Amino acid sequence: MVALALGVLGLVLAGPGPLWVERWRFLHRVPRAAVVLWQAGAVAALVSVVGAGLAVALPVARGWRELDALPLPELALFAVLAVFTVVVVLRLTWSLVAVARDTTARRSRHRAAVDLLSQVQESPALPGLRVLAEQLPVAYCLPGLRESRVVLSAGTLTALDAEEVRAVVAHESAHVRARHDVVLDTFTALHRAFPIAVRSEIPAEQCRLLVEMLADDAARRLTGPVPLARALVTLAGAPKPAWALGATGSGTAERISRLAEPAGPHRLLSAAVYLLACGLVVFPVLIMAAPVILG
Repeated sequence: MVALALGVLGLVLAGPGPLWVERWRFLHRVPRAAVVLWQAGAVAALVSVVGAGLAVALPVARGWRELDALPLPELALFAVLAVFTVVVVLRLTWSLVAVARDTTARRSRHRAAVDLLSQVQESPALPGLRVLAEQLPVAYCLPGLRESRVVLSAGTLTALDAEEVRAVVAHESAHVRARHDVVLDTFTALHRAFPIAVRSEIPAEQCRLLVEMLADDAARRLTGPVPLARALVTLAGAPKPAWALGATGSGTAERISRLAEPAGPHRLLSAAVYLLACGLVVFPVLIMAAPVILG
């Protein structure tokens, strides 16, 4: 029963569960806590699946006689859970390596191209600022462990006024300082651990939106909401590399609407969301420990 409960919980957390949580628009008030909640859901799903596999493996470790005594339908279910667990663990291992390798290589190549084609406009407050001779408005950043780049185009500098440029640069700098790329890459690896048939794309989409909101908050603290909102409207639809982070990211309309609301710490809401995230991770552990606790 433990294996079945964990398997069902893992499938719910990986698939239909996000459809419900996506409707919680109040999470946009606390984007940092919301990112932790989505990541906790992915970790809890992974713990559930691995726990289900361990629950299936224990009878095998004790001897095949216990398995022989099981009814055929239950034995078939246990076999499916065991195979699914092995698939998820192997996919997680591969995705962690693949995401780290691919994104690092692509950002490194793009960084070299930017350095070759752009003009340097560095300052002590913002090392790594590059301006491309491109009339189309473009704004994004290339985070890195040692060297990061904030990239603007000449078209961006023409289309935006000084305060709007300052807001965009603050937004990109927030991505670089907070290493939002690590957050998204790690989440992507966790997300890809589950086969496409049982996973939802909603958590990945929501995390991309939430890190943009976190960068928006950093820019709003520096320039206020109006310059940032005007810049987002001007840059809406501007292209950026898939492996970069930029002000023209997910959910521009939602982000502009959010900027119209009063900024606040929302401490009680943050605490509640963090508590829920902890509960999500602990819940599958409690299910695994239930036979020992109740036994």
